[in-house]
Amino acid sequence: MSRRVGPQALGAGLGLASLMLSAAASATPNPPPSPPKCEPTRAKTSGPPTAHVLAGDQEHYSPLLRLDMDECAKLEVPIYGSFATELSPSVAVDRELNEYQPGVTHRPRFRIGARYNSGLSLAPVQLHAEYEHDLYTGILGDETSLDAGAAFPIDRAGYPSPVPGDHELRKAYLRFSLAQYAHLTAGWQTSHWGLGLLANDGAHGWTPGSASFSNPISGDRVLRGQLATGPLTDLGLMVAVGMDWLDQDLLADDDVLLEGDTARQFVGAIMLGEGHAHGGGAYAAKRRQESPDGRVTDVLAMDLYLRSRVRLGPAWLHLQTEAAYITGTTDLAPTSDFEEHDVRQFGLAARADLDAGLFGSVVDVLYASGDSNFDDEKQTAFKADPNYEMGLLLYRQVIAAQTARTVATAADPNLVGVPADDLDRLPTRGSVTNTLAVFPRLRVRPTAGLELYGGALFAFAAQDPADAFNTRVIGGGSPRNAFGSVSSRMLGTEYDIGIRYRLNVSGAEATLGGEAGVFTPGPAFTQGDGQQLAAMGGARLMLDVRM
Repeated sequence: MSRRVGPQALGAGLGLASLMLSAAASATPNPPPSPPKCEPTRAKTSGPPTAHVLAGDQEHYSPLLRLDMDECAKLEVPIYGSFATELSPSVAVDRELNEYQPGVTHRPRFRIGARYNSGLSLAPVQLHAEYEHDLYTGILGDETSLDAGAAFPIDRAGYPSPVPGDHELRKAYLRFSLAQYAHLTAGWQTSHWGLGLLANDGAHGWTPGSASFSNPISGDRVLRGQLATGPLTDLGLMVAVGMDWLDQDLLADDDVLLEGDTARQFVGAIMLGEGHAHGGGAYAAKRRQESPDGRVTDVLAMDLYLRSRVRLGPAWLHLQTEAAYITGTTDLAPTSDFEEHDVRQFGLAARADLDAGLFGSVVDVLYASGDSNFDDEKQTAFKADPNYEMGLLLYRQVIAAQTARTVATAADPNLVGVPADDLDRLPTRGSVTNTLAVFPRLRVRPTAGLELYGGALFAFAAQDPADAFNTRVIGGGSPRNAFGSVSSRMLGTEYDIGIRYRLNVSGAEATLGGEAGVFTPGPAFTQGDGQQLAAMGGARLMLDVRM
């Protein structure tokens, strides 16, 4: 049994632009000869504009409800709404070839927010307050699909099955800054670090030029107290320490917590190159998590992120990489031989993005360690955050459904006698795990606001995929897949295409999108009769509006 336990990073809550503005105010004893420039300078892109401007002169989003005050102080009230309709494939999930049939699902979301920043008006002191709230978010659809256990991918993490509509508080915090030297933050925040491999705020979806097949939902939300300093020196040094509380009763939740779980973690981060073309950082999180029945997980998560942006003639090349290692112990999923397991999990992600304006390319590479042995003393399966998405179908649909079905089969007393503990920790819930995947993509922007993109996802398993029930009962400990067949590391190939069209009206923004994919399973999905699982497809339509 595997369990990915991840930290919450510090980077997203620092508010770099406003901190640098405060730092600039204290850098000179004399008042500026002219009014300060309050808005950051945007890098100009070559090729057609990223949005089709219907009215006004703004190419980028700006809240319509906005009050600009003296000395760069401002108040903004952003409003956001989205709606997505998704057609998901039927997926065979067990030896009897029962199918998970989510069919058509819908994802509505309505979000409001408010941001206040004192700018230079109180220099060298600066105040920043922010509120963000999903007043309604959920997944609507037919609830008559196969009952394969409560751990089918049907929870708030955002997978294509019915989830009752609810609200989610994302941000409600206050930050007090003294120039660039000290920044004290307290309240509810989202958390994101690097590429979002471990800590992901669910707000890093498709953007112009990204060729990203993503439709994030929810995100890591923590109740946080944090002290930071920086940016300092020409190196752009920032250091932060803090503590997070995660408890659904406190409106703080992440993808690691299941219902009734609670966690707290001490975190520290150091970053270099903030505001520069090259930089990176590292953080560590010491997390203690308890389940409702008192089982404890104690882990240390370490994460390194590096980035570089260089010009290649008329194009820009952006390189990023993130490596995470998790070590510790857990009482979850005890066996007769091991009441406690050692946690040893590793994930590595890399991205190369070439932007030539009219054309561009992106390559994502991901390694996530796996675990084929359910009876040893280690848990080695690394699970990426579910909002770190790779393609439309393989991880979000196929593997999520099959691992969810394991909860029902492995708990059937007619088959296994007394079920093992903590089976609800088995499903991936859409997270990428036990994989080596390469996802190259191309994109083109033929006219203002219109982008077309596509690519092929080549996926392999880091270790032989293992279904918990079939591996123990049929394989005698030798890895067997969901159909009871001998495992293979060749997962298959997925072909995805997408289109986005962005409009801007005096700062308000609307983005229309459509994506479709076909997954051709490899030998890892060989059925009991020796036949491979048939190819399957899915598609979704999306509308996002920001005002």
